[in-house]
Amino acid sequence: MKTAAAPLPSSNPAGIAAWLMLGIAWLCFLIPFPGLGMFLGWPLNMVAFILAVVAMAKGGAGKGIAQLLLSLVVSPLVYLVGVVVFAGAVSAISQPALDGKAPADKSSHQDIAIAPVAPVEITARQLYRDYEANEVAADVLYKGKRLLISGGVAAIQTDLLDEPQVLLKAGSVEQVMISGLSREAAGALSKGDAVLAACTGNGMIQGAPVTRDCELQ
Repeated sequence: MKTAAAPLPSSNPAGIAAWLMLGIAWLCFLIPFPGLGMFLGWPLNMVAFILAVVAMAKGGAGKGIAQLLLSLVVSPLVYLVGVVVFAGAVSAISQPALDGKAPADKSSHQDIAIAPVAPVEITARQLYRDYEANEVAADVLYKGKRLLISGGVAAIQTDLLDEPQVLLKAGSVEQVMISGLSREAAGALSKGDAVLAACTGNGMIQGAPVTRDCELQ
């Protein structure tokens, strides 16, 4: 009498797909491109989470528990590393390239007074509109330049390094980021306050104009 063959272990396509989605999501988090992690990485991470739940439902907890835990615990850490790397790259690019310049001969220019360059006066709304219209042209006008930005406070928060950040309203949902304020200056503000901030333009990150070295006037 013939005996029935033992059934082969079933494959786990949902679990394999979850690993694939996690890998692609982490790659999106680490690539220093504005918005890639937020708008592509996190949706893929959510897909990986759902696939892990499906794998557990079909094959038991051991079939998808690793992918589920990684999507909940490790993915935020990978995203944080990507944000820090991106912020460092932006900061390095925005610094003035002074290393290749020869030091000025101070002895021959002691009696020459250098007139300070007047800051560019602009509203937060206009700064946002200029960057929205043409980021390259706006960088020429504002990046690395001293700006005098006026606008209303939309939010007061801290960045990943626990440094104060103030967001100025530039439209119904549009905002301009003010960075570099002291904790005392930022702590004295409230939503809706009209402010005038002297800042250095620092380009555009994830769809919003950003600044550095700001002081309230």
